[in-house]
Amino acid sequence: MVKLLIVEDDMLLDEAYRRKYSEKYDVRVAANGEDGLKAAQTWEPDLILLDIYLPGKFDGIDVLRELKSNPKTTNVPVLVITNLPDAVDKVMKMGAGMCMMKTDVDLNIVEEALDSLLEKSER
Repeated sequence: MVKLLIVEDDMLLDEAYRRKYSEKYDVRVAANGEDGLKAAQTWEPDLILLDIYLPGKFDGIDVLRELKSNPKTTNVPVLVITNLPDAVDKVMKMGAGMCMMKTDVDLNIVEEALDSLLEKSER
């Protein structure tokens, strides 16, 4: 089963993602950037769904930077979710596979995006 790491601090969104995707993916959730980075290193997910606004030492930008600079995680596709329109170009240049606005998040569309990223990474 494909491993999906969700790095999201919003408990309602976290629960919605978990319910929606747990039948299709082996899902793990991290509520902050530090835990997300640790999980990416130790659990080795196939896909990462990453929020930009995160509590603690590392926000989503920091997490993405670390993921893409580490040879162990650099090729893991990352779907970034943000409320910041000006972050879209930045995260794409940093190596995100895709970026979506949180206001536009529809669980079905996110699932299609995850499937698309996974398909591209397997080629």
